[in-house]
Amino acid sequence: RGRAPPRRVGLAAMPGPAEALDILMDPKDNEPEQKGPVENEDPAFVLAVEGEVAIVRSGCDLKTVTKIGTIVEFAGGAWGVLIAFKEGIAIVHLSSGEVTVGEPAQGSENFMQTKASTALCGRILNARGEPIDGRPAPPVPADNRLTFAAYKGMQERTNQYRPLATGVLGIDFSVPIGRGQTMLFQGTDPVRDRERLWPDLLAIRAGPEAMERTELCVCVCASLSEAEALRVRLEERDCWDRCVIVVPSSSDPGAGVVAMNAAMAIAEHVCDKDGEALVVMDMEPMHRLWNVLAGAAGEERRAKGIIVDPKDELWTELEGTVLRESIAERRKFWFAMVSRAANSKTAGSVSLLAWAWEQSGGLDHRKLKALKQKLEQIENIPRISDETRERLRQKIKDEAEMDGVRIDDEAAAQEPAAEVAGMPNWEIEELKSISDGHIILRNVYSGDDWGWSVNPYKSLPRLGMDALQPALISVDAHKLRLKMLQGKDRADKMHDTLGAPNILETKERLELKFIELILDQPAGAPLSVEQELARLVIVDNPKCPPLRAEGGCTVETLQQLTARLLESEAGQRVATDIRVGGVITEETGALLTAEVESWESV
Repeated sequence: RGRAPPRRVGLAAMPGPAEALDILMDPKDNEPEQKGPVENEDPAFVLAVEGEVAIVRSGCDLKTVTKIGTIVEFAGGAWGVLIAFKEGIAIVHLSSGEVTVGEPAQGSENFMQTKASTALCGRILNARGEPIDGRPAPPVPADNRLTFAAYKGMQERTNQYRPLATGVLGIDFSVPIGRGQTMLFQGTDPVRDRERLWPDLLAIRAGPEAMERTELCVCVCASLSEAEALRVRLEERDCWDRCVIVVPSSSDPGAGVVAMNAAMAIAEHVCDKDGEALVVMDMEPMHRLWNVLAGAAGEERRAKGIIVDPKDELWTELEGTVLRESIAERRKFWFAMVSRAANSKTAGSVSLLAWAWEQSGGLDHRKLKALKQKLEQIENIPRISDETRERLRQKIKDEAEMDGVRIDDEAAAQEPAAEVAGMPNWEIEELKSISDGHIILRNVYSGDDWGWSVNPYKSLPRLGMDALQPALISVDAHKLRLKMLQGKDRADKMHDTLGAPNILETKERLELKFIELILDQPAGAPLSVEQELARLVIVDNPKCPPLRAEGGCTVETLQQLTARLLESEAGQRVATDIRVGGVITEETGALLTAEVESWESV
């Protein structure tokens, strides 16, 4: 009302062809379209409190566009840090004071910060970067960094990766990691994996291409006692002086997520100083915190009469089991963390080795659900006799029973409760989809023994030869990996332990059981590049007499043969070649192969 009527302007008066139709010109048409959620103009206030987490409805003082990491102030004097939003509902971790339901909240202009300095290496810190190990603070002042910093954009990253050598041959050979990657590890035993495997990762050195750079390995532990126990193991490995452990203020998932972001901030400080940083952490606190937020948002939807999208409740079949369909908002929450790993164009790198463990009973539940789906599909097959249908049912049941699944298993019929430690498999699968790769571990150990057992057939490296050590490439490790995958398919389909001849233009066939020896490795026994190379040369030779002898195809035999090969005249050339050029020469490779073929016994 009160505006002048719109006017038409012919295109003939404009530059360009005049054959087009006239267009309607109105000043209002040029106003930008409003996008995003409609903000609530009422004051923000506390909807609920769960432990140290305040669930806050957004409002004029705390909008959904407020940056994550903002300090949120409450009317009663308490304050906390904003961690995430979902559908106008915010999660705030309370850092100081207590709040009550209905209490007003508002965002401030301040952000949570973490102190970061190389002088803090060899220390146990809280999420603010302050030492909590009882030792004196370093005299060197630390830099303040945003705890919840935005991840680097594509223009700040480079795709020229450097290998991150773990010393675990099953990883370095079959699922190599590049500096700046996010690699997801799916473990089998949370306690043993943290105690026995994490020290191997925290002992990683930057490698020959980064010897002049600052090295830092950061780990997030659940408690101070766990951090102190890990410190002892790292001191025994003589690598504690280049490690930092971050401990959350409590067992609350909000405190855990804050500590995880603080660890990334400390690593990013080293990256910006042209250093190589690595972070090891458990992703479960993020899973638990999001469940709190999603539950609160769901209550809000139901209160407004909004029905939940049925797609969120669907199950999708995957490799004999079923999983839930992914949720976009949850994926964004994960993405903000995993994308902080970066290989910078102008500085160093931050690598994230994230860990997840499936909830106890989750695998059995998924297998049983898949079994029931198969039986339902049999019932829907048209035009078959009852006798044939019954034979199909029995075949499916027999196969399932061989896999340890029974149709009458009442325990497996129930999905693990949310309180059960670990993460549901469907969420782990979702996390795999946004990480740079994933490593699936197997439990093949008994008693007090523990170590690495990589499943290369279900693991996925997202990088190619960029992440593979040049020394391993010089003995055709990349070709050997492909032959291993082809040989496994042949073993499964044709029950033949040898790979097909003439694979990758080589006349030699592959002995799969030799190669699979390198997938298992005791914890606390990382291998040098020379040892990894020697093992690959040995297992690549299907004629190796000591391994082919009765009872000789064992990890112990392979260890003895590795030492024997490196002590030989050909083996002594390996270290020299790698030191000079990073790879071994063709002449050295031929001598190594000849040495292996000359063996008759251990």
